[in-house]
Amino acid sequence: MANFRLMPEDGITLVENIVNSAISAIQCGQWRNGAKIPSIRSMARELDVSPFTVVEAYDRLVTLGYLTARRGSGFYVEARREALTPRQAPPPRVWPVDEYWLLRKIYQQDANTLFAGCGWLPSHWYDAEAQQKALRQLARDAIAAPGYGDPKGYLPLREQLAERLAERGIAARADDIVLTQGASRALDMAACALLQAGDTVLVDDPGYCNLLSCLAFREFKLVPVPWTEHGPDLEQLRALLRQHRPRAFFTNPWLQNPTGASYAPSVAHQVLRLAEEHDFLIVEDNVSGDFTAGRQQTLAALDGLKRVLYIDSFSKSLSPGLRVGYLTGPAELLERVVHYKMMSGLTSPELNERLALELISEGRYRRQLERLRSRLAEAQAQCQQLFTEHGWQLFARPANGLFILARPPSELDATSLAEQAQLRQILLAPGHLFRAHGMRSDWLRFNVAFSQDRRLWDFLTLRPQ
Repeated sequence: MANFRLMPEDGITLVENIVNSAISAIQCGQWRNGAKIPSIRSMARELDVSPFTVVEAYDRLVTLGYLTARRGSGFYVEARREALTPRQAPPPRVWPVDEYWLLRKIYQQDANTLFAGCGWLPSHWYDAEAQQKALRQLARDAIAAPGYGDPKGYLPLREQLAERLAERGIAARADDIVLTQGASRALDMAACALLQAGDTVLVDDPGYCNLLSCLAFREFKLVPVPWTEHGPDLEQLRALLRQHRPRAFFTNPWLQNPTGASYAPSVAHQVLRLAEEHDFLIVEDNVSGDFTAGRQQTLAALDGLKRVLYIDSFSKSLSPGLRVGYLTGPAELLERVVHYKMMSGLTSPELNERLALELISEGRYRRQLERLRSRLAEAQAQCQQLFTEHGWQLFARPANGLFILARPPSELDATSLAEQAQLRQILLAPGHLFRAHGMRSDWLRFNVAFSQDRRLWDFLTLRPQ
């Protein structure tokens, strides 16, 4: 450590000179990894500078990771591994693409990853100014600690939702609405409040991956109902009803996740008729309903909420991070839902509910919905054209919504494609994730809001084997 010399440099301070000289001594091996360096007083004497100057220089070197301080012992050169060359770099890890991967990886925030298989819209598609304005308004209202809130959720929001539902032909009072932490939580609440382990339930095939995982985890018996581009296959549904005695049918009828398809009007009426004939409940998940064109005729509206439990949320139309959803249905069922809500997690966050109300009360909300519908319709058309041009088969051709289910050319395997895409920092969602019990699928779900990216098509057109 002897003969440490400063490197003369113009235009820098003495502290910076000491830092630069120390880094050079470390990099050239004069100060070896793990070795103790001169004390502050020794270095000050050697360089004929103030001890305070050395203290500041050593502190900066610790912050930069070149030195480590050991209390009562002094400063040591931090052991620094040489950077690996590209040839030495370990290969990126390829995770097995299963339901746990979907929950673990696809929700991680990574600016370098293309989430072509995700279930949300890009943040820049939303009205950031409206969100900031709503937050400022809540701050001006001085709502610091509103307490637990009402078991059914923030009443003014429920009153607003009653008016919103009336526009969709659903006659529900504010007292008939229960607020939840998003639609996924509402689905889980409905399942646990209305069913018991071992009960048989019908599910869309393919269907919403989180719901399938939740129902399997709760030990319900899942009976998949195959879909067509017009909704459930009615012939198959009738056969399954003759074979099983389901307690409920969990279905996502409008701009469905993952197919993008919607019930044809005739299918909707037949499903309701079968529900009455075979005495089962329908849990209608309508999270993408805001993106349907014109007046939407929901199952709940057709049924009059006699045997339909209706679920919706603001995750798509306002923000996926807001986590405000709701459900409504027959009064006797709602009481059990509220009981389960309070027993399993108490009330839903009132601050989030107040923020949602502030946002949907603004005239800008309807304009934002119109912009989102327009952008999604355009993205759907462009993506459908791209997939068709590249030889992919489309399950359906939705006019709007987030999702397209597409099948690659025969020489490509959906799961292998998703695994290889990870190496390019592209997250795809193969079809087996959307089938009960992870049954094999040749399809992949794509989110059209992310699937026009050149990186995706550069990868897909390479045709990896």
